[in-house]
Amino acid sequence: MEGEFYSGQDSIWYAKRDKSSRSLILVVFSSFSFGTYEPGGIQQCLLALFSAGSDEEEDILNGGIQYVFTSPESLLRGKWRDWATNNSSIKLIAIDEAHTVLHWGESLSGGEAFRKWYGRLGELRSLVQCPVILLTATANMAARTELQRKFCMVDCLEIIQNPDRHNIKLFLQCVKCSMPLDDIFYFLIVLLREKKELSDRFLIFCPTIRTCSKLFTMFRINFKNNMKLIDYIEMYHSKTPDDVKEYVRDDMSKVNGKIRVLIATSAAGMGVNFKGVANTINFGCPRDMDSFVQQYGRAGRDGGNAMSILIFTKRDIRSVDDDMKLYVQNESHCRRETILSAYKCKPLTDRNVHMCCDICAKKCQVKDCEECCVSQHPFYNTKLPAYDSTSSDDDDDDDVYSDAEWD
Repeated sequence: MEGEFYSGQDSIWYAKRDKSSRSLILVVFSSFSFGTYEPGGIQQCLLALFSAGSDEEEDILNGGIQYVFTSPESLLRGKWRDWATNNSSIKLIAIDEAHTVLHWGESLSGGEAFRKWYGRLGELRSLVQCPVILLTATANMAARTELQRKFCMVDCLEIIQNPDRHNIKLFLQCVKCSMPLDDIFYFLIVLLREKKELSDRFLIFCPTIRTCSKLFTMFRINFKNNMKLIDYIEMYHSKTPDDVKEYVRDDMSKVNGKIRVLIATSAAGMGVNFKGVANTINFGCPRDMDSFVQQYGRAGRDGGNAMSILIFTKRDIRSVDDDMKLYVQNESHCRRETILSAYKCKPLTDRNVHMCCDICAKKCQVKDCEECCVSQHPFYNTKLPAYDSTSSDDDDDDDVYSDAEWD
């Protein structure tokens, strides 16, 4: 949510509110992204119910607050649950990043969910009698249908915008399960050795915390003779210590920050404001299209040209939904169109084929085209070292996705 949202919501709010009574908007959001919100000119806005002190609590209970920002864990338990149930002043509930209700609030394996209280936000419909608005940048038709079911929304109004990020060129690369990490990321090892702090900033998304650790360890081993290079690499996931998370968020908020490569799980896929990221890498298929769009959309936030590559193995396809399966198995159709078809949207008709995707770029018939060279992903600019392996893609691997490891 950007400042514009609050300005617009403020106008709607004052047009709708009954000025003869005290009214309240309740905003449920992820505490991980606290500090990235910019409320702007809103007055009497309490940021974060979960950290409210005695004075703030008294203001809330006395109805002196117009906007309350809170987390599911705070709102659905204890005294604040009772407060919401008995509070007739609540006139609107806004659920920000609503897709997290499905991604964080549920466990596909039947184990404990990452944040189970997200999965119980639908209870608000029985506790508070007021309109509910669900806000998310990415929710395909299946996700929207499930969210409407969870929140008992019948014949609700859907406002859908095209999620296309036309400034991001899309690449897809299938590798063998037996291919060493050193070879897959050889281009990045070379880039860091050569350019160091002048290297482009890369954000690598991994499906599990274990994969994050393996990748980070691989870089440490390759840079053992120059450990200063490790300072340009960090990890970010749900188990990362809070002080490290704070350092990463602070450094990545600067265009010229020290971190050049951030290895992360989905914890860095939303609610964060990472600057200077012109390259995202998905190392392994995200489970669903919504997660993929969220993650590769971290690139090019400044509006400049950016690149995203999804590196996967054939085994990854076993664990993804139909939309992602269609995306990774496609070899001839525009990748951007394939993504947007999941949202019933279409890309720009006059888009530059060089900056669309690797498939569209092949349509260029110009020999030694300079634009083709400039828009090539750095993954393909470095010749891989030779390696010998007799393993096949069908061999079992110890890095099979485990739901307990998913962030």
